[in-house]
Amino acid sequence: MSEDDWIDIAPAAGPNADNVRRANASHPLDFFRGRDFAGNYIFSLASDTGCRELPDPPKLNGIDVTLERRPPDGARLVLTLHDRDQFDIFRALCDHLLRATADQARGANAIGLRLVLRRLADWHDMLRRRRDDLLSRSEAIGLTGELLFLRDEILPRMSAADAVAPWRGAHRDEQDFAVGLWQFEIKTQLSTADQRLIIASEAQLDTAGSRLLLCHQGIAAGPATGASFTLNSLVASLASRFADAGPSVLDAFEIALEAWGYVRKDEYDQPAWLLTDRRLFEVRDNFPRITASMLPAGVQKVSYEILLHACEPFAVDLAETMNDVFA
Repeated sequence: MSEDDWIDIAPAAGPNADNVRRANASHPLDFFRGRDFAGNYIFSLASDTGCRELPDPPKLNGIDVTLERRPPDGARLVLTLHDRDQFDIFRALCDHLLRATADQARGANAIGLRLVLRRLADWHDMLRRRRDDLLSRSEAIGLTGELLFLRDEILPRMSAADAVAPWRGAHRDEQDFAVGLWQFEIKTQLSTADQRLIIASEAQLDTAGSRLLLCHQGIAAGPATGASFTLNSLVASLASRFADAGPSVLDAFEIALEAWGYVRKDEYDQPAWLLTDRRLFEVRDNFPRITASMLPAGVQKVSYEILLHACEPFAVDLAETMNDVFA
């Protein structure tokens, strides 16, 4: 299969169903390819019976694997590609699953689901060994963005001893930073990328009684000069600041990095980046977003994209707003 097999399918019309087509009409099992409401590529297999004792699916970097239970003993397995940089891996995985189940009896979807789950577990182990725990490109950019915000906006306004605690993204909280009643969600992307913000869940932009600020940052590859930085050099400069504040502060920073999945490796010595843009938006009133209260009962874990230009009416002055947060 090629990316055209997914691009030609329009995103689903609503959050309650996916827009799918048969992956291969001649295949004995009912695999489907398509796109969900957020436009993410999906690959699925379902059975109405025989799924009561299925094992839990593995976790894959950049690919969400979910097993939806369907009473009384049916299930639907869905692979969702969240990181387009991982498309080649996603396509190879889908092709592998089709080949691995090609000799099953026609319509034996329950048996096929068990085989697919075993193959996914094997694939998970293979990728873990191959990647050697490296962050994906999008993960590395995301971590870089949070560290830039910590360096440029948090540290100048707090002591180094106190600056690690507000960083919550490392611990997989819904928002990346928390300062009093203020929450910050950091979105960092290449300056050449489509100006779209990927929102991971219906809770990510839910204010829930707090004041929420969305920070959009652009970075671009640049020459290795004094103005540029790599992920490793950014971590090292921050670690030096926190080390000066005491061993416990440095420990807290290193624990947060480990929770993010970062371990220093030579691969993070490139590329060199330059910060090209940083803007701030307040999430309020009619800000374009999906929250839990908007979803029908039983619908959850919704990811979606926001066009950056749709956020323009909610732009706020960066320096003034940050000073208000820390007043």
